[in-house]
Amino acid sequence: MKMRAQCVPCITRRILMEINEIDSSREMEIMTECVKVLADNIYDGVSSSECATKVHAKAYEMLDTDPYARLKEKSNAQAAQLMPRARKFVESAADPFRAAVLCSIVGNVLDYGIDKKLDEPGYLVGHFGELLKEGLAVDHTSRMREILEKAENIIFMPDNMGEILFDQLLLEQLRKFPVKITMIVKGEAILTDVTMQDALDLGLDRQVDRIITTGGFAVGFPFWVMTDELKNAFENTDFIISKGMGNFECFTEVDYKPLVYLMRTKCQPVADASGAPIRSNVAIVVE
Repeated sequence: MKMRAQCVPCITRRILMEINEIDSSREMEIMTECVKVLADNIYDGVSSSECATKVHAKAYEMLDTDPYARLKEKSNAQAAQLMPRARKFVESAADPFRAAVLCSIVGNVLDYGIDKKLDEPGYLVGHFGELLKEGLAVDHTSRMREILEKAENIIFMPDNMGEILFDQLLLEQLRKFPVKITMIVKGEAILTDVTMQDALDLGLDRQVDRIITTGGFAVGFPFWVMTDELKNAFENTDFIISKGMGNFECFTEVDYKPLVYLMRTKCQPVADASGAPIRSNVAIVVE
């Protein structure tokens, strides 16, 4: 997805949140340097994820720590509270596969720095039922099922911590298809995204056939610096399951297909680019 003017305040708002998580006394110092990086890397046609990656890298460098460590724990705690309800929702559904997809997408609400109300403590816990009742504004789950029935190798790309607990319900459904699952997680801590250590701590290595990493620090997926291992994985997959807006912003810049975008449209640029309403749950297959 190409950078839009609306992306600028989104990036700076997240940077400010990162600074305040660690040391609010350094607001002007760190923001000044991050804005310089933003100014040097924004131009018409630039990838939103590539530009954001460079700005966040400067913030992390100056903070010298992971500003999202506490928020990742908070996300997992919220999700853990909801897992019994989520599992019941899936197991009692007429279509457990579709229900698991919906739970996985609703978990994508666990994100920070995009929408102020999402940053409120316990937002997902308090609104989980409402979000499920919204259903899918774009529902390509039937096509997902058709592709999975013929696939041999698939890639699953998770997004945030907390959300990853709900993803496990979807992974259980995916295991019912004759597929081998490669999970691709972040190579370094970035935002609240799942890293290799996070995946191992949660036992995800026992739920998929292989876990590999993006190989570095990046918002979304770093297609601009792909390892041979990643290239091989993408060249030999039959279907890609992409979670979240960051991955959407990256995959719209390349030609890997078929894939499905499972996400909550939390900002107008992503809603416009996906053709879906803002603040909606979507499962969009692209072939």
